[in-house]
Amino acid sequence: MSQNVPLDELEAAATAYGDTAYAVINSTEGAPRVTHVRTRFVGELIEILLGRGAASAAQSNPSMSLVWPATADQSMSLIADGQAEVLEEPAPETAVRVRVTGAVRHRPAP
Repeated sequence: MSQNVPLDELEAAATAYGDTAYAVINSTEGAPRVTHVRTRFVGELIEILLGRGAASAAQSNPSMSLVWPATADQSMSLIADGQAEVLEEPAPETAVRVRVTGAVRHRPAP
């Protein structure tokens, strides 16, 4: 079961999970990359830092997701899909902005 999260409520929803999430970056070659990131909302965008490989993958395929897992206080995970914009040449800490296109809260598996 999932519940849509209106984009204008996403920052408030994400804040309840803390300032870290998992970034799922789609690769053009092989399996997706999953990395733990610190999130920061800048207006309608979310800023994260990615490593060189994940940033290169995001340049090639900007479709990605951010996942805030369920916690003791939040019984459902928060999942946001969006488009990444890599702001600089990929390096060990590469600034990326994510424009979220949709978000849901999703229940854990039974």
